[in-house]
Amino acid sequence: MAGLFGTLSMTARALDAQRAGLTVTGQNIANLNTEGYSRRALLLAESLIGGVEVAGIRARRDLLLEARVRQEIPAEAREAALADSLSVVEAALGRPGESIDARLSAFFDSFSELASDPASTVARDGVLQQGRLLAGSFNDMAGRLESARREADVQVRTGVSEINTLAGRVARLNVAIGGAVGGDAEALRDERELALEQLAGLADVSVLHREDGTVDVSIAGGRALVIGASSYEVEVTSTPPAGMAAISIGGVDITTALARGRVAGALDARDTRIPAYQARLDELAYEVARSVNTVHQTGFDLNGAAGQAFFTPLGGVAGAAAALQLDPAIGADPSLVAASGTGAPGDNQVARALADLRGTRTVGGTATFSEGWGQLVYRVGSDSQVAQAEQRSRHEVVAQVARLRDQVSGVSLDEESANMLKFQRAYEANARFFTTVNSVLDTLMSIGGVA
Repeated sequence: MAGLFGTLSMTARALDAQRAGLTVTGQNIANLNTEGYSRRALLLAESLIGGVEVAGIRARRDLLLEARVRQEIPAEAREAALADSLSVVEAALGRPGESIDARLSAFFDSFSELASDPASTVARDGVLQQGRLLAGSFNDMAGRLESARREADVQVRTGVSEINTLAGRVARLNVAIGGAVGGDAEALRDERELALEQLAGLADVSVLHREDGTVDVSIAGGRALVIGASSYEVEVTSTPPAGMAAISIGGVDITTALARGRVAGALDARDTRIPAYQARLDELAYEVARSVNTVHQTGFDLNGAAGQAFFTPLGGVAGAAAALQLDPAIGADPSLVAASGTGAPGDNQVARALADLRGTRTVGGTATFSEGWGQLVYRVGSDSQVAQAEQRSRHEVVAQVARLRDQVSGVSLDEESANMLKFQRAYEANARFFTTVNSVLDTLMSIGGVA
């Protein structure tokens, strides 16, 4: 009789174990599409008093594959951020034939028209109008590039803010994990791993797992970002002359040490790519002003006086695109436009020479003005396409490593369905066994006269 009661107790524990298996399987299926969720597995062990008992619930994780995912994410994020910034620049340059190239063509066309009738007031007004439009086009493009650079700086500042937020979350989760048990601890670990992946997307970080379940996180070559329950803030300082953000931690500037991640991509766009485009635009604007002024000053205006600078003389190449403007005196008096090379009425030598500048290779000594603009457009487009291609390549690497990780920790609907069937069948078998033993006990107690 005592043995049958023990069998009932053993079967009851078995029913609890199979019920727990069904619960775990149901939780896995419920979280099939939950980002960052790691598949749970029921751990069963032989009971010392017979039968089976639940030894615990463990999340299926592979720390090595999780680390590999975090190692690959920053490179993809850097190229994605760079591609986004360059796409803004590419759009700012405008369509071929509708941007500065069109203004250059119209500007030199106006001198061709003036050469056909040097005394024409209408033609002179046309020259001034096209000069203003060309200068304005350079001014506007310089402003667009500067706006793109400042947008990249905003991305840097936003990224640093997100780094600090995620670092604080990881530190808080470290504390919570230390005081949690069972399923609660596993859910917190899932949340922390998701935060670490998001952090890796912002900057190249290193993660060290400790025996107590906490993690330490370092950034920029080993500088502490999270140590146990403490997080250390990454600081942003505006630097002269443009007020761009410099990044530091613990008083050490790490701006140039950030090589991968979204922040690094924004830094590359802000500090390297866009300034290079601005320098090319400034060189083009400077050469336009210098070449036109040089030729214009060799001629004579409608009054027979020596020609003056057509564009306001520029102090240097840097900032030339933003500073380019029509000389105020010429802008107010079309008669000051120099078309003659001798001062004689009807002479158009200078007007022809100015029109011929369109085909002169003055930009770097190797390119015409239109070719110089085309080289800038090509450079931006090429950089953008390279960044996009690199981002796609890096994304595929991340996806492949993530698939390997998900084979361990991801939820498979087919596998969970099989587990559900397995636990269900086991539960039914134990239930039938329990019913049989209970029936035997009832029969024996009835025979023995036990009410």
